Amino acid sequence: MRVVDPDLRDRMSEWVVMHALIHLRQLRRYERQQREKVWADDEAQPRAAEVQVGVLGLGVLGTDAATKLKALGFKVAGWSATHKVLDGVDSFSGPDGLKRLLALTDMLVVLLPLTPDTRGMLNASLSAQLRQGGPLGGPVLINAGRGGLQVEADIVAALEKGLLEGVSLDVFEREPLPKNSPLWSHPAVYVSPHNAAISEPGAIAAAAARQIQAFEQGEPLQNVVDRARAY
Repeated sequence: MRVVDPDLRDRMSEWVVMHALIHLRQLRRYERQQREKVWADDEAQPRAAEVQVGVLGLGVLGTDAATKLKALGFKVAGWSATHKVLDGVDSFSGPDGLKRLLALTDMLVVLLPLTPDTRGMLNASLSAQLRQGGPLGGPVLINAGRGGLQVEADIVAALEKGLLEGVSLDVFEREPLPKNSPLWSHPAVYVSPHNAAISEPGAIAAAAARQIQAFEQGEPLQNVVDRARAY
């Protein structure tokens, strides 16, 4: 069974919203200006309503993040393997739907499970399909799903080619992230140590206890993994 808990869900959405706002409001630029004691405004600062967010994965985590980004004023669309209906959020599914979503996306939020179909999907081909230009100057990638979803060499190359404007990563191909990874020092990348949604021991234990109690009482189990789909 998957652990589905409000504590984990809320922590993940906090991290996603934080990084969406970091890129929207150009926090790294203003951090640099503070260090250099430079007073300079940006007259072209976009509003959230001008930015199209695409959320890959509309499970419990993706749905909650999409809803909260929508509440902040972002335009939000989502993609999932099977079609989902979410109030106020344009929904796409399947391979053709993914292409359509990427073509209109300024900020891509990834909360997908790792399966044979999703492994390595955040690669050079995907970056090239995102909408170029746009209100943020270029597309932004935010991944808090699984490290196996991304090809980190391709992400760095996309940044260098200008196919990506900014990146926030909480998960990595290898963890801890090796000290020689260029992601550590790249000026357009935020790195966090796989703690976007820490599994709080008390919440996890309570979720497990509820499942055990249901099993012992002959009641249906919740959030059962579909082994054929791998999530």
